Amino acid sequence: MMLFYIAIIVSLLCFVLYVIDRRMRDEPIDWMTALKVSVVGGLLSGGTGYAMGDPEVAEVVEKVAEVASKPETQEMFVGVPTF
Repeated sequence: MMLFYIAIIVSLLCFVLYVIDRRMRDEPIDWMTALKVSVVGGLLSGGTGYAMGDPEVAEVVEKVAEVASKPETQEMFVGVPTF
């Protein structure tokens, strides 16, 4: 639940910074752009917090990296595809 709160706080912070930037430039606020900036900021912060915060996620990432680094896995990406 903490990640949700972090994402909401960062989203609101992105919105406030966008509004302050527009007010300092004496330009109108584009609400669609403000929404996009807020949503992207919230998603990035929530995703980063999820990936970096939970020890269980780190274990899964290590397992995937271990499997991906094996030569058997890399063999399928070698050569030119023929159809």
